[in-house]
Amino acid sequence: MSFKEIVKSSGKTLLTTVGVTAIGFFISVLTARMLGPEGRGLLSGAVLIITLSSSVAACGLAFSYIYHRGAGQRFRQKRFVFLSALFIAVLAAALASGGLLFNHDPQLREHMLLITGFALVTALQNYLVNLTQMQPSLSFLNVTRIAGVFFNLAALLLLYLAFRPVDFVYVLTGQLACALLLIALCLNWARGYVFRPLDNPPPAPREASSGHLLKYAFNQHGTVLIGLALTNFDKVYLLKVGTIVEFGYYSLAFTTSRLIGVLFEAMNTALYSRYAGKDEKELTHSINIAFRLTFLPMMALAGIGAVLSPWLIQLVYGPKFASMTPAFIVLMFECVVSGAGWTLAQRFNAAGRPGLVLVRQLISVLPVVALLPFLPKENISVYLALLMLLGAALRMAITLAIYPYVLKEPVPRLFPSRAEIQKGLSMIKARLQARRVGKGEAV
Repeated sequence: MSFKEIVKSSGKTLLTTVGVTAIGFFISVLTARMLGPEGRGLLSGAVLIITLSSSVAACGLAFSYIYHRGAGQRFRQKRFVFLSALFIAVLAAALASGGLLFNHDPQLREHMLLITGFALVTALQNYLVNLTQMQPSLSFLNVTRIAGVFFNLAALLLLYLAFRPVDFVYVLTGQLACALLLIALCLNWARGYVFRPLDNPPPAPREASSGHLLKYAFNQHGTVLIGLALTNFDKVYLLKVGTIVEFGYYSLAFTTSRLIGVLFEAMNTALYSRYAGKDEKELTHSINIAFRLTFLPMMALAGIGAVLSPWLIQLVYGPKFASMTPAFIVLMFECVVSGAGWTLAQRFNAAGRPGLVLVRQLISVLPVVALLPFLPKENISVYLALLMLLGAALRMAITLAIYPYVLKEPVPRLFPSRAEIQKGLSMIKARLQARRVGKGEAV
C-alpha cells in the first residue's frame, strides 16, 4: 500500500471531514445564538456526560474486531459483535447515571432519564460507526458522518421553526432522534458487510481466542481512557468547580478550536484503516511522511488563526462570547500538537502494539493532573487550556522518544525533504490535470 493510496483515501475522508466540520460549526453557532451562554452551558454539560459515558463504555471492542479480522484470524465474529454491543450499551447507561450524580447542577439531574437513554444510544451508534473503519475505502464511514450532521442540522432548524424560545432539552431530544436514524443506517450496512468473507484470506489462518480479542481491546482502550482523561479533564474539572456559564464559554472555545484538526483526523483514520494488522515497513514510511508534511504547516495556520481570532469570535458568536478568545487561541495550538502526536502513535496502534501508546498516555497524564489543584480560580479557563497544551507536548515528546529506544527506528524528522515536497506537488498537479481532462471529456 503506497503513500499515494493513503493520500487518496485520506483526501476523500478529508473532504468529508471538512464538510462535516463546516456544518458542525454552523450548528454550534446556531445553538450558541439560540440558547445563549447558560443554555449552551447546560447543553454542553449534558453532551459531555453522554460523550464520556459512551466513549468509556466502548472498551476498544470495535477496533479489536477490525484488527483481528484484518489479520485474517479465526474467531466467532457474530457472537463477538452482538455481545460487545450489549455490553457497551448497558455500561454506557450506568456510567451516564453516575456522571449525573457526580454533577451538582439540578437542571441536568432533572433530565436523568433522557441523558441516560441518550448515552446508551450514542454508545451503540459509536460502536457501529467504528466498525465501518474495516472498509479500507472508508466510503460508508464518510456517509455516516455526512448523514449525522445533516440529520442534526435538519432537527435544529425544525426546532427553531416550531419552538420559541428553544430549550436545551429540545435540542437533546432532536439529537437523540438523529442518533437512532444513524443506527438504522449502520445496521443496514452491517447486514451485508460486517460478516462477509475476506477478499484475500491467509492460507493458514490463526485462531484468535477470546483472551486475545479482549487483551487487544483493553490495551487499545486503556490508551483511549487516558486520552479521554487528557482531553476532558479540563471540562470535567470546570463543570464541577465553575459556573454553568463559564463552562459554556470554555466548551464552545474547545469545540471551535477543533476546526483546525480536521486534516489530522482524516489522515489518522486513513492510516489505521489501511494498515491495521498489515505491513509495518510501509506503515512507518507513510506515517513519517504524513507527520513531516502536516505538522509545521498546521502550526503556521494556528498562528494566523490566533491573530484573527479576537475579531472572528465576536463576528461569529456575538459580543457575549468575546471572553472565550484567550482559551480558544491556546486550544488551537494544543489541537495541532495533539493531532500530530496521534499521527505518530498510529505506528503502534496499527501494528498491534497499543500498549506503547498507553505508556505514553500514562506518563503524560500524571504531571497534568498533579497541577490541577494549584490553578488560580481567576481566568481558570486559560490555565486549563495551557495544561491541555502541556499534555499534548508531553505526549509528542514521549512518542518521539519511543521510536529509537523501543522500536529501534530513527526519530521522525520535522521537515520534509526537497524530494518529498516535489513529489507532493507533482501529485497535486497530476490530480488537477486529471480533473481538467475529466471535465473536458464530460463537456
